[in-house]
Amino acid sequence: MLLGLHTYSLYLHGIGQAWAGFKLPWERQLSTFQLFDLGIELGLDGFHLDDGVLENLEPSFLREVATSAKEKNLYLEYNMSLDLGHFGIGIQHNLEDGLNTAHLLGADVVKVSMDLPRPRPRAGSRFHPKVMPYLQETAQILKNAAPKAEAYGIRLALENHCDSFSEEILWVLKEVNHTFVGACIDTVNAWHIAEDPMKAIENLAPVAFTNHFRDDRIEFCRDGFKVSGVAVGDGDIDMQKAYELIKNNSPTNRINIETEMGISLEDMETALHLEIETIKKSIHFCRTMLNIGKDISEISKG
Repeated sequence: MLLGLHTYSLYLHGIGQAWAGFKLPWERQLSTFQLFDLGIELGLDGFHLDDGVLENLEPSFLREVATSAKEKNLYLEYNMSLDLGHFGIGIQHNLEDGLNTAHLLGADVVKVSMDLPRPRPRAGSRFHPKVMPYLQETAQILKNAAPKAEAYGIRLALENHCDSFSEEILWVLKEVNHTFVGACIDTVNAWHIAEDPMKAIENLAPVAFTNHFRDDRIEFCRDGFKVSGVAVGDGDIDMQKAYELIKNNSPTNRINIETEMGISLEDMETALHLEIETIKKSIHFCRTMLNIGKDISEISKG
């Protein structure tokens, strides 16, 4: 298995896709090409990136990015949202445009999230009548895009984002019924709608072209509990089992680490340092505990 990084893990460096109204209080800290250099330094095999990484979407620039990634032997996957709930997520909301961008980048996977509005109670809203129109719309969008994806050699991967049950993803894929349309597993997201994350991973693994390999920790409080982002291996997701399910059942040879920490923004240097250290710790866990990819001696110390 190859080991890559979902670039949202570097959102404090200013290259994460806009999400949930978050605004960074300082300027972007990494260019696209500096990101690639960092990936080489960390011993990564590729990146799962979105439009937040790219300085612009001009074809000439995208080709330059593709050339750089190829020269560094880095795989690229492209991440985009349909933004069906009109949350204002990212630049690319049109799947045809997203495919064109991915093609110019040399990416071979386009991850798609629906980001649909969900009625409450969320835990009881699987296949809810208010949700079904969005699932049907997504199926039609993917059906329409599948021939172009196949022509480009790009696989489409529908994510179980914070808005969808794994069974709903499987329903959409059955409706589309195309070999170039599958899933993206996020190992944590099922928690957002009270689905068992391990069950979601098990359900989606056989059809998942890519993944967000992420861990969270549950902290119990007097008035309930809090879920916090941690380095991979430090949380309450069984990452060993998650990896085995993906490795043994999924039509992919990649693991894409994702981290999102609740780091204080009071001091930029401290925040950036902690973000990098969390990524390094996650890589170390994946290399040494899960034995993913390259020999540990190839990873830069730091």
